[in-house]
Amino acid sequence: MAVGDPRRLLVGSAILSTLWAAFVFSIFTGPVKQIKPLYDHAPWLNDPYDTVVSFAMFLVPLIAACCLVRVLLCRRFEPLPKPRVVDLLRGCQVVLAAISFTLLTEWIALAAGANRSAWDGATWLQVGALALLTILTARAVVNLRRAEPPVLDRGADAQPTSDWLTDMVVIVARQSHRLGPLRRPTLRMLSCIERRLIGVVRGHTLWSAALVCLAFGAAVGVNQGLREGYDVPSTLMAVVLLGCGMFGLLVGSGSYLGLVRSRNPLHGVRRRAVDAGVLACILVLVPFALRYHLWWIVGTRDAVAGIPQLAELLGIFAASIFIVVFAVESLLRLHSKTSIRPPRRLRSS
Repeated sequence: MAVGDPRRLLVGSAILSTLWAAFVFSIFTGPVKQIKPLYDHAPWLNDPYDTVVSFAMFLVPLIAACCLVRVLLCRRFEPLPKPRVVDLLRGCQVVLAAISFTLLTEWIALAAGANRSAWDGATWLQVGALALLTILTARAVVNLRRAEPPVLDRGADAQPTSDWLTDMVVIVARQSHRLGPLRRPTLRMLSCIERRLIGVVRGHTLWSAALVCLAFGAAVGVNQGLREGYDVPSTLMAVVLLGCGMFGLLVGSGSYLGLVRSRNPLHGVRRRAVDAGVLACILVLVPFALRYHLWWIVGTRDAVAGIPQLAELLGIFAASIFIVVFAVESLLRLHSKTSIRPPRRLRSS
């Protein structure tokens, strides 16, 4: 997109309003959730509403931070690479979708009168923040709809050479001049990271995402278990749910955004299995959030259900989702690796 292209103003407005909505959302979601005198009086305190809030408060700032890094590489008086603009607008779509779904969940909790016995002044303070967030998000959605994404050329733009991971390294390298005498060691370290670590990540994208999400689940789940006095099985269940849920969200959104462009793209059965696994990791959060109404599936009730019954319930749903998704993609022959035939040479007359 050339300098002076009128579409740049609309794209910039969409990205800026999205990042602003994400910032306010992160301030009023994550920190407030840790303040018991406030969050204990929220209508969305309990499941199924709390499950949505718990994952959105991590996903939104993560994707917004990735967007912010790439925005720093967009200079006003330089042409903008079309793939970067498309990826940024897709990042805005993911951020606003996560925020909108969370806000809708919270409005439903308010309308349903959930946790009504604990409502007080702190409740209405949070409702006021919810109304402000709704206005900011609606404004960002309108700006995003006005922004026209550039059409990628089938030549150079069809296979972008950079991704979000590369741009993060580039922005750190550009800002290294501020480090003074530490600039050279920093550049050497970045070169080593790009040559070794990033190469490993691109070669083993799914395993890298799994390790990151496992570390995330362990850190957050163990911390939650210690703060709330969980026993060992309950803490392990929290770790597994957090890790699996974040894996599904990270891989699903990362594939759409091009966070990391893998050296070994999957096709055929392996790709269908990955799709089925990712959707199972995401959709299994639905029966977890609605578990109080689904205990009958495993022949128990809420008063006596425990971790074994929860594991059985989620296992049934996860296996069912995996089988259905894999079967549907197989029947439709999605992600089949088709060979491209070279064009026939024209015979000379």
